[in-house]
Formats: sequence, structure tokens, C-alpha cells
Amino acid sequence: MMQNNQIKIKDLKVVFDEGTPNQKVVFDKFSKTFDSDKIHFIIGNSGSGKTTLLSHFNGLLKSKYGDIFISDLSILGKKKKIKKIKNLRKKVGMVFQFPEYQLFKDTIEKDIMFGPVNLGVPKETAKKRAKKYLNMLGLDSSFLQRSPFNLSGGQKRRVALAGILAIEPDIIIFDEPTAGLDPAGEKDMMNIILNLKKLGKTIYVITHVMDQVLWIGDQVTVVGNKKILASGVPYDIFTNNKLIYENFLDKPKVIKVIEELVKIDKKFNELYKMRPKNVDQLADCIYEIVKNSPKKGGKK
Repeated sequence: MMQNNQIKIKDLKVVFDEGTPNQKVVFDKFSKTFDSDKIHFIIGNSGSGKTTLLSHFNGLLKSKYGDIFISDLSILGKKKKIKKIKNLRKKVGMVFQFPEYQLFKDTIEKDIMFGPVNLGVPKETAKKRAKKYLNMLGLDSSFLQRSPFNLSGGQKRRVALAGILAIEPDIIIFDEPTAGLDPAGEKDMMNIILNLKKLGKTIYVITHVMDQVLWIGDQVTVVGNKKILASGVPYDIFTNNKLIYENFLDKPKVIKVIEELVKIDKKFNELYKMRPKNVDQLADCIYEIVKNSPKKGGKK
């Protein structure tokens, strides 16, 4: 029996321009189950199919080969149309790489209300949600009647995200959520994603920033060569040197530092067991190892 936010893929094959000289096979028949209540990162080189894969989860793309099951909803390859497409869009929300480019109403309130109203939410309910989710993302209610075009880049990103949250999907897809953001904005976005998980959302994130994957990721899926190459917890993926080397993937800074420390002193192998997720945690772990290491002469 499927968990509420679990996504199960069966024999998915994705072909663009099929039967033409430009035919391209992006994925060549694979199956995979993604657990619910996790932050999933999808990584791989440019053109490996990351966005293509996740665009199938809410029906933006549909293959005629293979099936996708999301709770009680199904996207069946043999069917030309997706049954209950509005229910699917309510279930799975997608935040595009530059969602602020989709802002087009004359007020922020109208922009946030647009998605839920189109999916059948009453206007008064949508209005309450607009205020609720704008506030949740750190912008006060005075912003509701302002134009979205006079905001900073980071503020536009929050308004666009509020529009997705106002639909109240159980599953949220982020495509490069920190593109164009400064380090402070990047940190804020990671905390927003962590808070969404605490609210019971299942999250999918496409990123090229491996530090983010290690910091907040529960599961990592590597795509390439028309298939899923590997899937697991971040430390298992990023310490698989063969996988990293063969697929030209980068490693998080924390992993790189651990590797250099181990070259200096084997005692730092303990860091792989401690599994620090960011620089602050790494510093704390190093301190613990040094503090508890025997000093010369056998004394601590």
C-alpha cells in the first residue's frame, strides 16, 4: 500500500520528437519509488533529464511509455490524457527556476490567489491563504496590495512561492530554488524548505549546489545516461568516488575538507561516522575529535 505522498514510477521511458531525425531518448525505461515525507534532491549534469523527470510528476509533461502513481492518482502511459489533472496539480506544486518571472497581476494578493482560484478554491478562502503564506514567508500583510514588479528579486521569489503554497499541495518541486540569490537568500531558502518538511510536505529539489544537498537532503538521486544511476543518503552518494568521478559531479565542501583532513591524520576518518552536514557542524565535530584524541605520551 502506498504512503500518502509516495511517488512510484514503473517502466518510464521518455522520448522527445519520436520518429523524427531529431528523436532524443531522455530516459530509457526505469522504475523507482520515492519515499514520502523526505527532502529529495535530484542531481546530474546539464541535459541529464532532471527537470524533465520532475515535470512528469505534476503533468507538465507526459510520456506514453510507463506509469506514475501518486497516492490515489495515476498517470498512465497508455492513456492520452491525465485523469483528474486538477487533483494532480493540487497535490503536486512546482516552483520553477525563476518563478518571479510568472508574476503578472497588478497586486501581490491577486498573484498569490491566481493558482488556488483556478483550481477551484473560493476567492475568500484564496484571499485568506494569500495573507497566511505571504506572512509565513516573511513578508507582512502590507505587501498584499503592492505591485509585484516593485519588489527585490528575493521578495519576488517569496511571493511566487506563496502562490504555490496557497494551492496547499502535499508535494512541492523546486527547480534550482537559489538561482540568482545571494548567500543570505540561499540560506533563507534552505530554511524555508526545511520548515515545509516540518509541515508534512514531501519536497523535491533540483540543484547544482552540492553543499545544499548535504545540508538539508534526506535522499539523493543521480540521473544520467538515460537512467537513474544511484540513489541513497547524501554521505553514501558523495563518498562513492567512482560514481562522482565517472559522472563529473562535484562534492560538497564539507566532504572535500574531510578528505584533506584524513590525508593529514587518519583519526579524522571518524568524521565520516559523525556525518556533519554543514561547515558549522564540521567545526564542532573536528573540535570533539581533537579534544578526545590521546596526546603524545598516551595522555589525553
